Amino acid sequence: MIARAALLLVLFAPNVALAAPDPYRIGVDDILQIQVWSRPDLSGQVPVQSSGEIQLPLLGTITAVDRTPEELSDELSHRYGILDAKVSEVIVTVLEYRSRSVTVVGEVKNPGRYSFKSIPNLWEILLAAGGPSPQADLASVQIVRKEKQGDEPPTVTVDLSAGIEGTKLETLPPVRPLDTVLVSSLGGEASAAGESFQVLGAVAKPGVYKIGSAASIVEALAVSGGPLQTADLSKVRLTRPTPKGVAAYELDVKGHLYKGEPIADMHLKSGDTITVPSSRGVDVGTLVTRIIGFTSIITAVSSLILAIND
Repeated sequence: MIARAALLLVLFAPNVALAAPDPYRIGVDDILQIQVWSRPDLSGQVPVQSSGEIQLPLLGTITAVDRTPEELSDELSHRYGILDAKVSEVIVTVLEYRSRSVTVVGEVKNPGRYSFKSIPNLWEILLAAGGPSPQADLASVQIVRKEKQGDEPPTVTVDLSAGIEGTKLETLPPVRPLDTVLVSSLGGEASAAGESFQVLGAVAKPGVYKIGSAASIVEALAVSGGPLQTADLSKVRLTRPTPKGVAAYELDVKGHLYKGEPIADMHLKSGDTITVPSSRGVDVGTLVTRIIGFTSIITAVSSLILAIND
């Protein structure tokens, strides 16, 4: 009876109000679903470009970033209603929260990029990636910061060896948008697939590949199907586990292909993760040709060397 009375007091107290969560605001790389009432030809999925804008039929360029889906819905309803009186409503929903994504690599069941409306704690992120593998070194899980805040280190090491039930979740360091979570192996390798590397982002076939399939960054882009039209090859990111932590590099692959500029640490190592970002208006058609051609030259030279040795 006492517990019930206390519950009723809380529920019906006149001055008690629960704070509403902040509404989600659209970010760069998010995927939006635009539904235009009575006009399916104007409906569809659109990405939020690096400029913060989306491209819509009839309306052209519209700013979407930092607005709620409801705010954007109201503007599109008004604009499309002016062009077509039959359009009474436009509904905007977020299909993929890519601006709040986290990349998980190493000893988890399903490594890759995961998007969240609100980024959860470190354990929940690992569970979203299928959970740690039996070879995971949970005593030294690393969070690689995309952007540092203040004097914090670029890499934060977290001990999760007590398991999810033995971890005080409120003490875990926060994981922020575009961070990378690295789960190393007890055997010293950082990849659940053995001698392998990962390619993520704006490529045709992102995934895990064996080291033998590619020896360099350029070859890795080739075996993963080549960059997409939205790829920004001037800012390719390489994340590499080392005995002292995770090293991160930003590589200008575009400069290398066009101008022959050298790329730092081109040779791939097991556990590497290559992330190709997206950027509006990048013309990569010529770059794809150069990558495929560059790989063909390497293959031809290798065959010639084998023939000479035989």
